[in-house]
Amino acid sequence: MKTSNLCAVETKSQKIRHSSLERMDAIACGVRARFEESTGYSKKILETTIRIAKALGVPEQEINRWTANRSNHGASEAERLKEIKNLLQKYYGNSLGITA
Repeated sequence: MKTSNLCAVETKSQKIRHSSLERMDAIACGVRARFEESTGYSKKILETTIRIAKALGVPEQEINRWTANRSNHGASEAERLKEIKNLLQKYYGNSLGITA
């Protein structure tokens, strides 16, 4: 009898821990979105990578292909981060200092 209660407690504890980890991941995404918005970090990475590739002699066609692929990825990532910010704003309001 006590074994089944112990298993139930362990299962509940695992669910709470999993839920907390998901919440922390969501918060980290919101922080990342805010950081990206205020610093333009991804754009700086893109520009620096292109400069280094050119200096190393990577063909222009390869740089353009990589840039197009990265830009498409960046656009979808920006949209996803915007959605995360909107959700955080909706559920936590201004208490987190995040504006959508």
